[in-house]
Amino acid sequence: MPKQLPMFPAESVPDGDVRKDKDKGMLQSVCSSALRSGFTLFRDAKIEACFYPYIALTHTIRRKGSGWAVRISDHCRRAPRPVLEAIAMILGSKIAHRRAPAKFKEIYQKYSNDPAVIESVRKRRRRKGRKHFAGGRGMFYSPVKIFKDINSRFFNNQIEIRRIGWGVREGWVRLGHYDPIHHTITLSPVLDSPEVPEYVVRFIIYHEMLHAVFGESPGPRKHHPPQFRRAERAYPDFERATKFIRKYVGNRRKSVDD
Repeated sequence: MPKQLPMFPAESVPDGDVRKDKDKGMLQSVCSSALRSGFTLFRDAKIEACFYPYIALTHTIRRKGSGWAVRISDHCRRAPRPVLEAIAMILGSKIAHRRAPAKFKEIYQKYSNDPAVIESVRKRRRRKGRKHFAGGRGMFYSPVKIFKDINSRFFNNQIEIRRIGWGVREGWVRLGHYDPIHHTITLSPVLDSPEVPEYVVRFIIYHEMLHAVFGESPGPRKHHPPQFRRAERAYPDFERATKFIRKYVGNRRKSVDD
């Protein structure tokens, strides 16, 4: 078991250029060392790493020419070195199609669940993370109308959402999103189509409403804990809705790849 690490909220970090340059140099060294020592495919590659002002605790690694570009959320700017190493190893494992070692997942999980870090993310989301909507009623479906019906039928009108509507971008990976900070539900406009049955849209909205019921629990399955999955499977159209979504999204990805 790794020893407990000191936690520091990102909001307390000074913004001086000298400090930022020092942080970037340190992160560059940590990520390069971790990736090159842990994975053969990174051994001779150029690796660029920097802290990036993501709203959430988001980290990415992407191809950049013949090398790799790593972006670590600046919520982690003052995270201990083992946490940054763990993030690099988790990102590298995804690229290498390997399961990230449990010790790195445990180190990162402990950091991301620290109350100071959680509050840092919440503050930024309140300040910058407001959702953008294309409109309440779409061409084929009205999320507001469907929400009210589902809220009445399955939740006794106890789910409070400040706003629900179609997003401005067509997302094929995330078809819906519940924002617990602003209490909104955003739906991908790809669902507002004659090709998509209404029961599928209704299921997506029901799924996002469950997030308002269960919230998030700690651990790697925090978004969909067991009780969430049980409630989800209890939905009358669960089987045919999930079957359609797998086929609909799968065909779209296949056409994009081709």
